Amino acid sequence: IDVPIGLNSAGYLHRNCEVESRRLLPAKKKSSIFPVPCRESLHATSYEEANQINRKILGRGLSKQTWFIMPKIREVDNYLIEHLSIQKSIKESHPEISFQYLNAGQPLGYSKKKEQGIAERLEILEKFQQKASELYHQALQDYKRKDVGKDDILDAMCLAITAELSEENGKQVPANPLKDKFGIEMALHYAQIEID
Repeated sequence: IDVPIGLNSAGYLHRNCEVESRRLLPAKKKSSIFPVPCRESLHATSYEEANQINRKILGRGLSKQTWFIMPKIREVDNYLIEHLSIQKSIKESHPEISFQYLNAGQPLGYSKKKEQGIAERLEILEKFQQKASELYHQALQDYKRKDVGKDDILDAMCLAITAELSEENGKQVPANPLKDKFGIEMALHYAQIEID
């Protein structure tokens, strides 16, 4: 899933998978991997409060983009803390890295927001799922754009394929992940595929 798993908290400042993951991407794509909030900031009731908590514990503020997805981060974090045994089944991934490695490690040429980027990503997905284009267009009909963006559909398809391929071709960054306060591993997963 494209949600941070394993979080920094006071006294447990070990999360380094963003730094490691950015090294896999070309310069213009590195910003797609944003800093993850500390666990304590997830319970703030306002952006200002969360920003202040994150600054105090991690020494940096939060972007508004991070603030808007914090309910999802909190939901996943709470679930994993309550069900530690399921941790091996739920892995953190990132669509930009996953697409690149489904493309034999080659960076993609176009933004996922542009028509060329959509076509480029569908072409990659079709190498692993023949019905990728059909499934994409069906999802466009099934979901309103205000609920699910075109790029969100592509990202979800990419991570579904990555999860399936990772059973035999899985990689993670860092190779030897550290654990957070609750023993949850902090790593980003992808499938490294060589295409003939």
